[in-house]
Amino acid sequence: MSKSVGKIFGVGSMSPYGYETNYMNYLRGYDTSNYDKTLKNMTVSAYDMSGNLNAMPEYQFGVDYSDSARQRAEKATYQSYVDKLNPQYQQQLDDMQNRLVNQGIPVGSDAYNRAMGEIQNSMNNALNQAAYQSVLSGQDMYSQSLADNISAAGFNNNARQSYIDQIKSLLDGSVSGYDNALNLYNMQNGAQIRQDASQQSGWNNLLKLLK
Repeated sequence: MSKSVGKIFGVGSMSPYGYETNYMNYLRGYDTSNYDKTLKNMTVSAYDMSGNLNAMPEYQFGVDYSDSARQRAEKATYQSYVDKLNPQYQQQLDDMQNRLVNQGIPVGSDAYNRAMGEIQNSMNNALNQAAYQSVLSGQDMYSQSLADNISAAGFNNNARQSYIDQIKSLLDGSVSGYDNALNLYNMQNGAQIRQDASQQSGWNNLLKLLK
C-alpha cells in the first residue's frame, strides 16, 4: 500500500480550512508502506497460528465432582484391597486344609470347621477393614483427583488464552494504510460539511436580501 492510499476514499476534492490543511498534507505524506508490509506478514502468521486452535483442547468450564465420581474412587480403592487380600487368604485356606488332612482330621468335622472358620473370619474382618479404609482412601483419592482436574483445566484454559493473545498481538498496530486513509477521509469530510453549511448560510443571506 503506497502513500496515495487515501485516494481510495476519493479524498482531495475539497480544500479544508486552517490547521486541517497542514494536517492533511502531513497525512498524505505519511509513508505507511513498511508498516503495511510488516502488518501483512504478521497477519499471515496470525492466520497460520489460528489454524492450530482446532488442534488445541477447547476451553474447559467444569470438572466431574459428582457423587458417582466419589463412589468410583472408593470402589476402585476397595477393589485394590480385595485383589491383594483374596490370594493371601486363599493360600492360607489351602495350606490349612492340607495340614488338617495330613493330620487325619476329616473334612466337615468340628475341628476342621473351626480351623477353617478362623481363617474365614480373619478374612472377613480384613475385608471389612478394607471397606472402611477404602472409604477414607477413596475420598482422599477423589479430592486429589478433583484438585488435579481443576489444575489441569486451568492450565489448559490459560494456555489456550495465551495462544489467542499471541495471535491478537500480531494484529495490533499503530497506523496502517487503511487507518491513514480513514483519517484523511474524516478530515476532508468535516471540511466538506462546514463548507456546505457556509454555502447554505450564504444562500440564506442572499435570499433575505432579495426579499
